[in-house]
Amino acid sequence: MIAPILLVATALLQSMGLFPYHGDGITLAGQLLFPILFALLAMYLSTKGTPGAFATVHLVILMAAAILLILSLVGMNLTIPQLYPTMILYYIAFVLAAVECGLRIAGMPKKRRPKDREELSDSGTTV
Repeated sequence: MIAPILLVATALLQSMGLFPYHGDGITLAGQLLFPILFALLAMYLSTKGTPGAFATVHLVILMAAAILLILSLVGMNLTIPQLYPTMILYYIAFVLAAVECGLRIAGMPKKRRPKDREELSDSGTTV
């Protein structure tokens, strides 16, 4: 549940830094809304999914999210001004949030399918 939060923090920092350059409120709303939606969905699905599904990939995404947030904070403190604001870090964070959400969806438990034809038809239950 930590990786989506770090990815959203990175995306929000980058999009708020870019707002003075383009000044478009609709663009800013989209840049803020979609990473938050993906992160909320990923966090919700993490409580419902199979424990341990894609654990290695989730760990890699967590490490990438931490690195992206650190890079954004380093750029924000003007240590390396090329890192803040930049659309590259925003889109990397956004894509990783979408991948995290997709992996959570893929890790959901599968529904049980009936094996017999009798289970499929409900003609025996009608009067």
